[in-house]
Amino acid sequence: MNNIRSCISSVLLLLVFSGCATNVIEEFAKDEGYDKLYLRGVFSWWEADEQYKLKEVADQIYATRIDLIADGQPYDFKFADENWTPGLNCGYASDSNIVVKLGSRNKANCESIDNNFIFTPTETGTFEFSIDFGGFGSPKVSIKQIQ
Repeated sequence: MNNIRSCISSVLLLLVFSGCATNVIEEFAKDEGYDKLYLRGVFSWWEADEQYKLKEVADQIYATRIDLIADGQPYDFKFADENWTPGLNCGYASDSNIVVKLGSRNKANCESIDNNFIFTPTETGTFEFSIDFGGFGSPKVSIKQIQ
């Protein structure tokens, strides 16, 4: 009888500890509709404008280009599909990620509602806005100046 209890106890402990060993970091699934995202903001009256539709420029990195005027005013923006679908409505992930600077990689939350990023260009030019869904953790938003 003790052997049976010991065996059952061992099996139960094995099940408990194997459940603790699962990986809690999830990788973004490919082809989640990211090719349906637009750069939306004050410059497009928050509309899903075809000229700001994102294109995949590298594996799971989507981007578009836009001309901006440096007049000292910030541009509010986010990435979202045509219908503001949950999971495809990407704004900042936390307060430390609101302001995007050239060359920074800010964390995004694609379940956001009103979490708009802010970018203030220091000079007039063409900028590439991108969102990277590759790897682990939150998607990363970045901006680089093209011209």
